[in-house]
Formats: sequence, structure tokens, C-alpha cells
Amino acid sequence: MHDLPYEENPNWKEILDRLSGIRDSGDYSHENVELIRQELQSFDERIRGGATLAAEGCLFEPYILDQVISIAEYDDTPAIRKAAIRSLSIVIHEGVMEGMEDEAGADTQLDEAEEWEEFQTGGLRDDYQRVKNLLFNFLEYEDDVEIQELALSALADLGFRVEIRDKISEFLASERQSAKQIALNAMGKYPRYWEEELCALIKLDTPEELLKEAISASYASESAALAKAITGILEHKNPETLRFAILALANINKTENLPDILQQFGLHPDSQVREAARDAIETFTQKNFKQYMREDLGLED
Repeated sequence: MHDLPYEENPNWKEILDRLSGIRDSGDYSHENVELIRQELQSFDERIRGGATLAAEGCLFEPYILDQVISIAEYDDTPAIRKAAIRSLSIVIHEGVMEGMEDEAGADTQLDEAEEWEEFQTGGLRDDYQRVKNLLFNFLEYEDDVEIQELALSALADLGFRVEIRDKISEFLASERQSAKQIALNAMGKYPRYWEEELCALIKLDTPEELLKEAISASYASESAALAKAITGILEHKNPETLRFAILALANINKTENLPDILQQFGLHPDSQVREAARDAIETFTQKNFKQYMREDLGLED
């Protein structure tokens, strides 16, 4: 450890501000990566935690991933372990996007032979497997339920796998509100597997936070059944819930009288709802214009 102990470090606010600025700006220059690498070893848990969060943007730089994995496994401060797990989720996302799984959501073909060769011989496959194994281990054997929840959230991009879907079902059935929310958030990655469960939750009497999570999980679906369920809660009194519902309906784009619905909400007394209606009308217009270009004119987007 290179710096002063926790209670004696006079510059911790300055260092934290810089780490936060790196994360917010996405400026992962050589100098900034070196700072993160250094502060991941800090005695000061405030600084170490900030560096762990900032490391999400440079995990594939030399030695950074090793340090974050070590923090996730062994750090004495639970909050910093959790920050490390949040940062590690990007490895799962990148691995799935690079075709390291054989299911939907993974592009298993690369355009150029040279890219494929580089992909095969590079370190991403090994890094991906290490992180995946670690997160599965947390999911199955960790005593801290919050770490279990974060592990499931980090593995959500693997939601097409049966073992992840089983865990999502288990968390959804939990009495813990946080576990239900994590499950719903994970469902949103592949909502086609969860149409029945989401329809059952999108009701006026569902607790508000769970209702918003269920609507959000439906956002990327193409389900007429989910669109119908969402139209059934448009009498909800909470403007935030209405905002979620309006935007989801526009993105699903499976409601026959959707333009009329959106126009009506454009006159809503709440400004956030009116703004959501305007955004939803724009989304609806763009989606249908693209469909017209493809299906009626035979043109690409």
C-alpha cells in the first residue's frame, strides 16, 4: 500500500473528486489509468471504493481486472466488494456481445478473419471465463444476500441460460423487495422469457416500485400482451409510473390506438407526463417511419 492510513490521509477528497471526474467524463488516459491502478491499493477505503467504481471503464488495461477481482473476493469492506462486482458486470456484457455464448444476444460471427484471430488469441476469453465463474460462485455460495443480488444483476446478460432464469425465478419469489427488483431488472434483458410473469405484475394494485420495474422490464419487448397490460394501468395516479408506461408503450409499439393515447397524455396536468408523451410520440413516429421504409418502400433504415 502506497499511501497514508485511512485516518491520516489529508487529500482523500481531492483524490475522490478526481476519480469521480474520470468516471463521469470517461477520460481513461494513460495518466488516469495509472491513478486508478495506484488507488485500487489505497489503505483509505473511501479512495479504494472510488477507484473500484472508476475501474469499470478500464478493466481491460493491464493488471486492473486482476485487482478488481481480488477486491471482489477478499476486500474487508463489504461496500467495496459490491462496487467491484458492479464494475465486473461489464466483462459479462462484453463477452456476450463478442460471441462467447451460443444464444440470443451474442453475435457469434466476426466480419474479418483477422479480427477473429485476434479475438481468439487475446485475453478476453480467459478474462470472461474467470469473471463468469466468480460471479456464479457468488450467486450460489455467498452468504451476503446483497452480494448474491449484485452477482445476479451482473450476470443478467446471460439471462437466456436456464440456470440464470432459474435464479431470476427464485429471486422473484423472494420476500425481499430488493431481490424482486433485481429479478425484474434482469428480466428486462430478455423479456420474451417472462411475458406471463410480467403481465401478472403490471396491475394497478402492484406496489409502485415493483410496478415501475415490471414496466421497465417490458420496455424492449415486442409483446402485444405486455402492451395490453400496460394500457390497463394508465389510470394510475402517480405521474412517474405513467411516464414509465407511456414510454414503454411507444417502444413496444403494439397498441392499435397508441397515437390517440399519446396525444391525450400530451394534455396531462403533470409536466413530466406531458414531456414523456412528447418523447413517446417521437419514438412512435420514428419506429413507424422505419417500418414504412422497410416494408412499403423496400429500403434499408
